[in-house]
Amino acid sequence: MQIIPKANTLRKGILLYRGIRYRKGFGVHSPFVFNLITKVIEERCPYYSFYDIELIRKQLLFRDNRITYPDRRQKGRLRSRTIGQIVEREAIQAKHGALLFRLANYFKSRHILQFGPSMGLSTLYLTSYSPDVRCIALETVPEFASIARIAFDKAARSPIDLRVGSYKDLLPEALKEMPQLDFVFFNTLYEQQNNRWLFEECLKHVHGDTVFVFEGIKASRKMRDFWQEICRHPEVTVTIDLYSMGIVFFNKRLHKRDYIVYF
Repeated sequence: MQIIPKANTLRKGILLYRGIRYRKGFGVHSPFVFNLITKVIEERCPYYSFYDIELIRKQLLFRDNRITYPDRRQKGRLRSRTIGQIVEREAIQAKHGALLFRLANYFKSRHILQFGPSMGLSTLYLTSYSPDVRCIALETVPEFASIARIAFDKAARSPIDLRVGSYKDLLPEALKEMPQLDFVFFNTLYEQQNNRWLFEECLKHVHGDTVFVFEGIKASRKMRDFWQEICRHPEVTVTIDLYSMGIVFFNKRLHKRDYIVYF
C-alpha cells in the first residue's frame, strides 16, 4: 500500500485547492490586481495571432532532423534529439504563451527583454500584439537559438534581436541599448545559479509600470526559495503566484502584498 501520494497526485491536489480558494479574484481588494485577474489572467478569448503561433509549433514538431546540444540538466553531457522532440520538451505551453501575450498587450509593453526564448514561441507570443515592439532575446544554447530563428522567420511581426552566449556577457550590453525595461520574461530554470544576479541587474532599469514574469517558480527547491526572495525584496510591491509562473510589479502606488491566483 502506498502511503505517500505520488508527486503528480499531490500537485493535482494543490491545484484543485487553489482553484476552489483563489478563483475569480475572490478576496482580492486591490482594484489593480482584481482587474488584472479578471481581465488578463483568467481571460480565455483567443486572439488573432494564437492560431499562427500554434501552427508554427505543429510544423516544428514534425521536423525530424537531429540536433546535438549540451544537456542543461547535467553539465558536460550532450543530448541528441530531433527538433520535434526538443520543441515538445522545451517550448512554452500554449496557455503560458497566451498569458504573456495578454500581459504585454494589457500594459502596452514596448521594450521587452527575454532570457531563454523557449524555441522562439514565447517570444512570438510576447511581441505579436504590436509591430512597434522592440525585443532583445538572450539564449545560452546556440542550437536552441537556431530553432528560434526558424519560428521568427515564419511569424515575427516586429524585428527580434536574438543574441547567443553567456547571460553575464550579453546582459550588460543589452541593458545599455534599452532605454527602459517595460517587460522582462525570465525563462531561467536551468540558470538558477545566475537568477539572483539577473534579477538585480534588471532591477536597476525598472520603472513604475515594469512587469517581470518568471517561469517555473515551483519547479525546484532553489526556484521556490528564489521566488520567496523576490517577494521579500524592498523594491517589489505586488507579486502574483500562479503556481507555474510568477508575476512581479514595482509600482510604488500599490500596497506591498503577495497574491495567490488560480491559473
